[in-house]
Amino acid sequence: MKKLIAVFILTVAAFVARAEKYTIQGDSLIVQFGNNTRLIIQAKDKAGIMSLKEYDLNKIVRDLGATLDSIDKETYIYINEQNGRKYLKDTVLVISRKDGEVKITINESTESKIDKEKHEVTNNNDDGKVTRNVTRRYRSPRNGFDVLVGLNAYAQNKQLNYNSSDYDLLPWGSRFVSLSWVRGAAISRGKDASLGLDLGVDVAWYNMMYDGNNTVRKDANAISFPVSTADLYKSKLTAAYLNLSLMPTLAIHKGLISYLSVGLYGGYRLDSYTKTQETRKGHSDRIHSNYYLNNFRYGISAELGIRHFPDLFMQYDMGNLFETNKGPEVRMISFGIRL
Repeated sequence: MKKLIAVFILTVAAFVARAEKYTIQGDSLIVQFGNNTRLIIQAKDKAGIMSLKEYDLNKIVRDLGATLDSIDKETYIYINEQNGRKYLKDTVLVISRKDGEVKITINESTESKIDKEKHEVTNNNDDGKVTRNVTRRYRSPRNGFDVLVGLNAYAQNKQLNYNSSDYDLLPWGSRFVSLSWVRGAAISRGKDASLGLDLGVDVAWYNMMYDGNNTVRKDANAISFPVSTADLYKSKLTAAYLNLSLMPTLAIHKGLISYLSVGLYGGYRLDSYTKTQETRKGHSDRIHSNYYLNNFRYGISAELGIRHFPDLFMQYDMGNLFETNKGPEVRMISFGIRL
């Protein structure tokens, strides 16, 4: 009996490699190996033989071989509507015949390569057609490494003892840059949309370029914004933060909108410095200090994915940029695109 099963295993190998001779005789398929070994597959009609293409013969052989050493009697695998589904596969056997030779090619379906979709197959008894219901494996649209580029602005600005004109921001010069890495986990999967939870790590830079000829100075008790004696081409305060984010993300499989993500972030200040420059290509001076900036930042973040267009993001700080009574009470908002 073991010899018979070994012959069957060799037969299946022929479907994924090559067989020396194939002949179809009515309702049977004969596969010849060398001179002494052959396999005959019988069915009621040719359609029964062709239905073998719907099954993964490698899986059948593995199950058959599992019982090889446990019993000495004849071994059968009965495939019916209930247990047959586990043998259905995501590949297609393409059989071509020319001049008496049969060539078998195994093609992996496009759907199995893209998104690694999981298929559930049912038969239509009326016309014999096979229909597939597809459930996509969740993969966050934010997964991987990305660069966020945008602008900074004041979302809240309480002047206290300062003149707002001394620290007004130059809109196009106050840039936000972030290098982020995101990994998502599935919460629920659906045909039209999936919900996941994304964990992100990023390093972000606030560049606050001032509109006037003012600089930033750290005094004994607070910061000040004195007017420079020179005509400045550039004057800015930069702060770098290491951030963590936790954002539920709704992935939409069809339509203009590809995903919507809203969540929280928090970060710690890594460094901060001022930079002044008198001419466009002239020498620039950098002075590193904490400038009474809060070491921690936290807030609400949102992203909107648009197909065939860069994704949009927004970050709103819920804490003040500077320590209490050490500077104006300003909160930052950043917005831009994800590349």
